[in-house]
Amino acid sequence: MRYFDNNATTKMESDLAERFAKLCVEEYANPNSMHSFGLREARYLEEARRKIARSLSSDPREIYFTSCATESINWILRSSVLFKGRKKRIVTTSIEHKAVLNTLKDLKASSDIDYTTVGPERNGIVKVAKLLDEVDEETFLVSLMAVNNVTGAIQPYEEIGEELRKRNVLFHLDAVQTIGKIPIDFVSCFCDYASFSAHKFHGPKGVGVTYIRQGAPIRPLITGGGQERGMRSGTQNVPGTAIAATALQRAVECTQESSSRLREYQHRIKETVEELDGVVNTPENSISNTVNASFAGIRSEVLVNALSEEGVFVGTSSACSSRGDGGQYVLDSMGLDSSLASGSIRISMSRFTTEEDVAFLIEKLKKTVPLLKF
Repeated sequence: MRYFDNNATTKMESDLAERFAKLCVEEYANPNSMHSFGLREARYLEEARRKIARSLSSDPREIYFTSCATESINWILRSSVLFKGRKKRIVTTSIEHKAVLNTLKDLKASSDIDYTTVGPERNGIVKVAKLLDEVDEETFLVSLMAVNNVTGAIQPYEEIGEELRKRNVLFHLDAVQTIGKIPIDFVSCFCDYASFSAHKFHGPKGVGVTYIRQGAPIRPLITGGGQERGMRSGTQNVPGTAIAATALQRAVECTQESSSRLREYQHRIKETVEELDGVVNTPENSISNTVNASFAGIRSEVLVNALSEEGVFVGTSSACSSRGDGGQYVLDSMGLDSSLASGSIRISMSRFTTEEDVAFLIEKLKKTVPLLKF
């Protein structure tokens, strides 16, 4: 089996999976209990918080644990509305994850706000000036993904964040696809909020992390027992957070080495796509692990299923696939021809992807694509 759908999720490292299972069995006390067992779990939790903060050049008091990035995004967006004052506008892009776009749709229907989406250029990257032109006196928040999950395009988030700080506009950064792929710290991004998930960098599912800059306004989304300093109630997942912190630390430490190696693989895959008369939708300014490609005349779900039969697992951007990411809207926003948008696949690697894996993928692409075009 050769797995190339790492932007959707990644496998846990074997030693971390073993440690996770051990923690679940041996370190199962509630970290909010007053006995020594509970206090020990609280120390595990706070060490995980400190480790994540160190890796991202932030303060442990700025790190909060949730169940996933989707929860973190909902928390940030819904909370920001409570501090908008007389302002009524949020600015985002048309290529954000559905966790952002659908939450904004719901907020528009239920709250006294509106939002504007800015489209990208043909390369999938939003122009700084184009986005900032939409930020007016009515704007209280901008939400932007640092890296697009469908194409891998890196957005100009640092430049945008710096300007927003000058304008006193709150800035949320969707950092889900950044950890272990590009160097990032939230201070240099000038963001007030950031969100990401452990399962994207070889940690466990069910662990999300929210960064909230000290002084940035925030209100709880989930109330109850007052965990996470009263900001996110619910018993914390101590084994998950402990393993997530180690996975994040490893991913950050390996960023430079893995990015350089994956860039070579990315070039080889792009060359193969072009040899097969395909179109590469991933720009040069992208994370190194991702290649989004289209083959005219071949629907993405057909190609994905054909490759699956060959033991190769890739993602799809097609909205026609009920089990897919539904990312075709991203390619549509880029102005890609509908025949190409509906025939796109997303190949995404991890730092554990090998040269042999890539050679196998290329072999199967060269075998499968011509057959489906026939």
